[in-house]
Amino acid sequence: CGPGAAPLPVVPRKRCMFLFHAGAEVASDSKTPRPPDNTPLTIDPSGVYFRSESPGRFVCGVSPKPEADPDCGPDAIEEPDHELFEDVIWPTLAERAPALETLKVESGWAGFYEYNTLDQNGVVGWHPDVTNMMVATGFSGHGLQQAPGVGRAVAELITLGGFQTLDLSILGYDRIVQGKPVFERGIY
Repeated sequence: CGPGAAPLPVVPRKRCMFLFHAGAEVASDSKTPRPPDNTPLTIDPSGVYFRSESPGRFVCGVSPKPEADPDCGPDAIEEPDHELFEDVIWPTLAERAPALETLKVESGWAGFYEYNTLDQNGVVGWHPDVTNMMVATGFSGHGLQQAPGVGRAVAELITLGGFQTLDLSILGYDRIVQGKPVFERGIY
């Protein structure tokens, strides 16, 4: 933001997703069925997640362990981390839903995840040191889910001078400057 301005603790991290086809209707035990084609987002306690995408196809991913999750640049996202799939995701999927033991990866991709190093939550509001700079960033994976509310809140800040409908002051820049994180439970 410039010299003397409070820094924004948001850095890029690599995240990978995979699309796979689950050909087997039933696991090798001849009893356990494949997850249904309308499977909602399912998150294993390990953090591995999957959901149905189309008949017989699912998307999945996992956040790396903190020690394997460095800040990164553009070169890092040229290829998805296939070892992460092989070593972490696939074994977890097969344990959670045994019919997925014979899945076939059809594609994978990598992209940036805006990671707020303070508390992994968004920052919404005026920057305290840069005149007329509105910030709405750092949602660390919650962005798509929270975008409608954040958009409305930002519009109210700009047009009405304050939050009217949704009070998002807990996500303000003040907590960044003061080093006071806001933690949530149950976030992967």
